[in-house]
Amino acid sequence: MASTAGARQIGVVTSGLFPIDPRIRPLAGAHNLRDLGGLRTDSGDIVRTGRIFRSDYPLFVDADVEGTRELGLRTVVDLRRANEVSVECVDWPALGVACERWPLSAGRESSWRARYPAYLEHRPETVVGAVRAVMRPEAHAVLFHCAAGKDRTGVVAALLLSLLGVADDDIVDDYVLSAASVEPVITRLNGIDLYATMLADSSVRDQEPKAEYLHGLLEWLGGHGGAEAWLVERGTPAVEVDGFRAAMLMTGGGGESLD
Repeated sequence: MASTAGARQIGVVTSGLFPIDPRIRPLAGAHNLRDLGGLRTDSGDIVRTGRIFRSDYPLFVDADVEGTRELGLRTVVDLRRANEVSVECVDWPALGVACERWPLSAGRESSWRARYPAYLEHRPETVVGAVRAVMRPEAHAVLFHCAAGKDRTGVVAALLLSLLGVADDDIVDDYVLSAASVEPVITRLNGIDLYATMLADSSVRDQEPKAEYLHGLLEWLGGHGGAEAWLVERGTPAVEVDGFRAAMLMTGGGGESLD
């Protein structure tokens, strides 16, 4: 089926190879920071902006203090493993921001070769915990991130957008927006021994987000009843899902920011 993202995203234009999307936040030090809001759902509602952000490792905290302040963060959800946190980690409590860590792991597939359902199969409790942490309206504005803001972050973003009723094609189009960030992110990570070892047998091209990867995850979820059924079966109260939708969806108009 052809993508409908051009009609469903608010104010998207294109230039060269990559979309220029108003949800992208061009803070200094940020390679892959954007607002999760601004997309239309199948029912015509709009996902509110200014409440949920996704990113690569947030170097922008030090590089763009004013831009960070304007995000209005109350909570950060870190999806990285302990060895990654030991290498670099923002002192969020010192900034008055709560931080939760839910390290996603695909087991032996925890590499750039991982297929995304592996994250939901190996340690599903971390995926559920991360999604629930981001869903809580009282935690907003919230940022969730991993190292590149593409794979683990893309899995969580897909679950959240699916819960809100965004069409699969539009979720995939949102995911591939990370393509523009791959080269600078991988260049930076290759300067850190831990990641240089992990990335030794892959190229920048290997790391590019491919639509079929996320389509595979969404098809896998469809085979398990969809994102909501998968999360509820693993302990997410339906009332939390309802509260998340009430906080994040608005009828018509533009994607207004969090007050």
